Amino acid sequence: SGGSMYLPAPGAYCYVEKPSAKPFERAVRSLYSGRRAQVIHTLLVHHERWFGVHELAEVSMVSPATVSEVCSELERQDWVSLQGKGPRKKRQLSQPTALLDAWAKEVKERPAPTMDRYYVPGVKADGLMQRVGEQFGKSNIEYAVSHEFAAQRYAPFLSSISQIRLRMIKSTKSQAVISEIGARSVVEGSNLGIIETDAGELLFRNEIDTIWLASPVQVYLDLMHGEGRSIEMADHLRKERIGF
Repeated sequence: SGGSMYLPAPGAYCYVEKPSAKPFERAVRSLYSGRRAQVIHTLLVHHERWFGVHELAEVSMVSPATVSEVCSELERQDWVSLQGKGPRKKRQLSQPTALLDAWAKEVKERPAPTMDRYYVPGVKADGLMQRVGEQFGKSNIEYAVSHEFAAQRYAPFLSSISQIRLRMIKSTKSQAVISEIGARSVVEGSNLGIIETDAGELLFRNEIDTIWLASPVQVYLDLMHGEGRSIEMADHLRKERIGF
């Protein structure tokens, strides 16, 4: 993007290094946050599908203008294939691996999202998840479990999971349910972590055994904030469930 080039050839070596322009760097960073991230998420989940602007906007829950901005940047990166012209123009993500790699790199460089930590005594992770699922379900609270617990459900890797971390749309009702399950706020030693979110970050969640799990792509990105076994688990999930 900035004009850098590396070209090896028999008897020749060409190397030109130039810094990327700041406007381009800002544009790339903005791809992976807010409403634009919802478009990226949709394209990764449906990477084999061809989309028109309005269709992609509807599935992504964003405006057509936002879709156009994201798609223009992806075209610039040569990460999408094009079909048709004008209003009938459609796009398909042709480089899902490159796009997910770029998003994961950006996620690792930003601070982890703020998480409220709780401890629920006298219950293991599976039992706690069952209790959370039942109570949230009764109260129609929208949530999606992520991190290690969700990864384990999608692609078993570890022998046991000790903590549940989920994304949830907070409200007065949700806070009341948290109290009902016996959760108390703690600074450390938590077994339940809750990240405040909006509907856009719950896109493509899956219900498995009455528990709502974040999409495999979202779980993979959340695991990128960890280290050690979390990174190993992310690699395993990507190989076994995401596939690119």
